[in-house]
Amino acid sequence: MLNIRAFKSMLAASKMAVAGFSLALLFTLWSLVALYLSVPGEENGILLTPAKRWFLASLIALYIAWSARQNIISKTVLYRLVWASLLAAFLLSSAYGIWQHLNGVVRITLGINRATMSAYAFSAMSLATIAMLSQIPSLKIKYFSVILSSLLSVYITFLSETRSAMVIHTLLALLLLLNILWCDKKLKLIPVLFIIASVVAVLGLNRDIINTRLETTRLELSRYQQGNDNTSLGSRFTLWKMGLVTFAENPLGETQITRNTIIRERLADIKPRPYALSFINVHLHNEFIQYASLFGIFGVLILAYFYITMIFFNGMKTSFVNPVTIMTLSALLYGMTDVLLTSIEYVVLLTTSLTLANLYNIKLTSQQSAPRES
Repeated sequence: MLNIRAFKSMLAASKMAVAGFSLALLFTLWSLVALYLSVPGEENGILLTPAKRWFLASLIALYIAWSARQNIISKTVLYRLVWASLLAAFLLSSAYGIWQHLNGVVRITLGINRATMSAYAFSAMSLATIAMLSQIPSLKIKYFSVILSSLLSVYITFLSETRSAMVIHTLLALLLLLNILWCDKKLKLIPVLFIIASVVAVLGLNRDIINTRLETTRLELSRYQQGNDNTSLGSRFTLWKMGLVTFAENPLGETQITRNTIIRERLADIKPRPYALSFINVHLHNEFIQYASLFGIFGVLILAYFYITMIFFNGMKTSFVNPVTIMTLSALLYGMTDVLLTSIEYVVLLTTSLTLANLYNIKLTSQQSAPRES
């Protein structure tokens, strides 16, 4: 028999899981409607597989979080397993990235067949690891491990040559370092200058990559201003504009077939054929615009609920820069130029890392709320 009280207790134990369930429900309901309205031979963009991934991951996260809070599973054992898992993942993926680079791989992929998704997943996992390392009691060990892991993560991220990750990950890593100094009341000129100099040194190791990506960005912007969107940035700009147009026409949502028909009609008279049309069956390279164009205002609200819950209501009331918050913040920022939460590989890696980080938060929160001896 279902114990309603126990079930409510489980839901209260992990708001993260509830946020994941909301995405699973959104993808499922929209996919069922899309299947009903499907047209033979047309790509309808069904999202049942991401829905299943979010549902299963949220269910597992819910049970583990509830078990930890109910002491069914030892918090100490889980705490050690989280440390071992994230540290092993960070060190092994970093070593694999360096090995790929030394063997001539131009853009490292770290086990995912796309360099961009590899960069996003590695960034989230490494930021969570750095946030965990910032809680080490010993100041010498903490600063050595945090600075070293931050610099290593920046170096590996640059090897992916993913422009958004190169910028966002570096800024978030700096935010973490400055937050640690602030919390330890050591935010002074010399430590800040040392951190900046260290980051500049790591960037210097990647100067060829930086120069290449800067020149590519300059050329792509120049071509787009001349009416040519046959570039990575140019096609994104066109996709974003068209996504907003389709949202304005159907603010309550629509099928992918309907959306793509509107986009094709709007771009039909443009010569040469816009490069963006090659990607409309994939996604619009912006999480919020993608959700607005397909799921309508309800999809945007659920996506906002997901991010707000994960960033501000993840159980850590005393620290903004914690593993769950920093990982979700990275997903939010990367979602400005890509669509991550429907990528099967990214969903698996993100939810696994989030579950581990949430367990760490539970342990840390219990330590902070425990009564101190007088």
